[in-house]
Amino acid sequence: MTYCVGIDVATFKKGEGLDLAAIPEPDEVDAAWCLRFLRAIRDVAFATIDADGLPSVRVIDVMAVTDERLYFLAPRGKAFHDDVMREQFVALVGQTSDYRTCRLRGRIAHPEGEAVQHALVDALFEMNPSMNLLYSGENRYICDVFYIEEGKGEYFDLGQNPVFRKPFALGGEPEVRGTFFITDACIECETCVAACPEQCIASGSPYKIEQSHCLRCGICQEACPVQAIVKR
Repeated sequence: MTYCVGIDVATFKKGEGLDLAAIPEPDEVDAAWCLRFLRAIRDVAFATIDADGLPSVRVIDVMAVTDERLYFLAPRGKAFHDDVMREQFVALVGQTSDYRTCRLRGRIAHPEGEAVQHALVDALFEMNPSMNLLYSGENRYICDVFYIEEGKGEYFDLGQNPVFRKPFALGGEPEVRGTFFITDACIECETCVAACPEQCIASGSPYKIEQSHCLRCGICQEACPVQAIVKR
């Protein structure tokens, strides 16, 4: 049975089965893998802006993923539903017990029409049968389905030495904000190399920060005697 724009339970099931205990190779970490990682964690923190303009966070289940979308539910009576409908934007983060984190923020889509919503709710309840304990029978239709297919995020493994991080994007290019770069003002004094806790700065003209291993702590920037390191 097809539920919505070509999405069915079989398609959702392709996003299942990621082994959280397995450490991925760097080239495995892309948007599709990160969505499967979040689905495997399942219970993740979702942040919104509430009606008073203040940040609000709660734990919400990732109900299903495809290679390009992350699906979640919100009952219409919840403040979370109000926030999502009003702001049309969410941020979420999940972490494993071995300090591997994935975060995503993006614009939400809300499929319109009762028939479409009911079909998607049925599909997601089939994927997540424990939901029937909360909303049995027709009660399930108090839930609205949302998905994210446009956003930016990052996978970050703090348990590796050195740490590993990789940005990803849904429907665009990965984001580079918040990263440190060494400019042509570098005098190659090696002060930043000695200061870096991850030893991820390589010699050159100018020196270069290996972004996939950078903590983004800012120690190098504060240590640089000529202010050659900038944050973008």
